[in-house]
Amino acid sequence: MLFKATMFFFLAVVSFGLASETHINAEPAHPTETNNAQWPEPQPVLRFAINHFPPYSILSEGKPPAGINVIAMKLIAERLNMRLKFFECPFARCMVLLEMGAVDVFIGLTYSDARAEFLHFIEPSVADGSVQTFYARKGSETSIDSFADLNGQIIGLTRFSLYFPEFDDATSFTKVPANSHLQLINLLLNERIDAFIGSEQRLNYLLQEQGLTDTILQQNYTVRDDRKVYLALSKRSVHADLVELFSEALSAVKSKGVFDTPFDIHHIE
Repeated sequence: MLFKATMFFFLAVVSFGLASETHINAEPAHPTETNNAQWPEPQPVLRFAINHFPPYSILSEGKPPAGINVIAMKLIAERLNMRLKFFECPFARCMVLLEMGAVDVFIGLTYSDARAEFLHFIEPSVADGSVQTFYARKGSETSIDSFADLNGQIIGLTRFSLYFPEFDDATSFTKVPANSHLQLINLLLNERIDAFIGSEQRLNYLLQEQGLTDTILQQNYTVRDDRKVYLALSKRSVHADLVELFSEALSAVKSKGVFDTPFDIHHIE
């Protein structure tokens, strides 16, 4: 237990030190008809952990964060009359920061009992599920047409992610965790893994963005994962007792269709 606690503390310190902090909404929000929460001065800060996960969150050097989740979080912060602060981090590091309470919220998590120990999952969900699929190098011998084709393979995945129960519980193949999707791509291109798994919509977008659609090919085997996707609030956040307010703000923003907005790769600012 001492070793586990020591390792968590080490990872937490390293993760916090490597998170990139950017102030996007530097000016305090002013009360409006849809934004009437009153707070003592100074205005509360809402710390939003964000990873590069296009088209939902897009991080580009020299540009402010963009994407569906960024738009949604700005609207939620406005309704809560909070000042929004972005913390850029790979997914695995974002999870550590949430568990620490070093950041407040993250959009894009499925529920698990383990996660619920340190996170509130805010209703309503932001999505009803996703399609999980696999990707391999063009010209390689890897061909994944069924779950059985994973046997004996070396499969990359994003650290701390959940995909679908059969995959999450499987032991018939080797799982190699990575901190980000870009790291998974590098592992595949360097032949360190045979294939990797991820969300079809998001990874197809990322591969197009990286110019790799002719180099890394989607496999035929896909699985519809119906686990809902949520906005998560850290139970160690200073805002942890505001679950109902977050739920009201999220409901209002979702009703505007923000999470249904289609993003085309040629029209991202």
